[in-house]
Amino acid sequence: MDLDDLWRLTRFEHSIMLAVAVAVGEIIALRSFPQLYPLALSVLPPMLVGAASFAINDYFDLESDRINRRADRPLVRGRMKQDTVFAISLFLFLVGILLSVFVNANCFLLTILFSVLAYLYSFKLKDVAVAGNIYIASTMAIPFVYGGLAVSNEVPAAVLLLSSVAFVSGLAREVMGTARDVKGDKRGRGSKTLPMFIGVKNSLIVSSLLYIISVLLSIVPYLYIPPYAGNIFYIIPVIIADAVFAYIAINSLSKDSKKFMKRSRNLSLAAMFIALLGFLAALLK
Repeated sequence: MDLDDLWRLTRFEHSIMLAVAVAVGEIIALRSFPQLYPLALSVLPPMLVGAASFAINDYFDLESDRINRRADRPLVRGRMKQDTVFAISLFLFLVGILLSVFVNANCFLLTILFSVLAYLYSFKLKDVAVAGNIYIASTMAIPFVYGGLAVSNEVPAAVLLLSSVAFVSGLAREVMGTARDVKGDKRGRGSKTLPMFIGVKNSLIVSSLLYIISVLLSIVPYLYIPPYAGNIFYIIPVIIADAVFAYIAINSLSKDSKKFMKRSRNLSLAAMFIALLGFLAALLK
């Protein structure tokens, strides 16, 4: 096991995105940049719990990942043992929860809640149609709210709207993910995901519609919600991200190969990161 294996296990790029989302939530709530130490302390719990969530998911998903030939997974490649992965996940969960105590009560409760949900998701919830997708989408939305609550008792409207955009685009991405992994999920876990009820093609149509909705929602802050209203630093990155989402949505209606779905999930992650940079850049201009 090396650092590359650990990064792949925890998908740490997602943790970096969580940190940016938390920072955005804090800056909006404070209407200024937070002090460095409180900011660093507040972003660590979501980052660690996010990393732990991916690790525990790989622990429970080993058989499914083998069937889906996920050679990018360290467990599938034999680079780690299951007991080691479980121990890493447990350690990250516990440290993340412990650190959240020093943020505030609201953030502590959110950290506990999403740690429990992360375990339940990997253990069984992901096998339930739509419910698992909704949980994962919520993990993309809640960091904005967490950031707002880290510095305030109220969550501003701008934070709620940005979290809604993240939720819808995240839900679109996850529905496509279940369409891609339907074979392994069914044989390896006995899952009953959305594609098993309505088919892969119809699931991709649902994913496309959700991407389109997220594109429409992302324009609303530019039109109506300070500090994003009329803010060019917001709209330019968001237009780039929306163009990627629109490309995925349109092509999903005619392409359903695993290769396209894998490429689309990678593209959508990049688009989400670009949009996040727009959320942040607009606040720091």
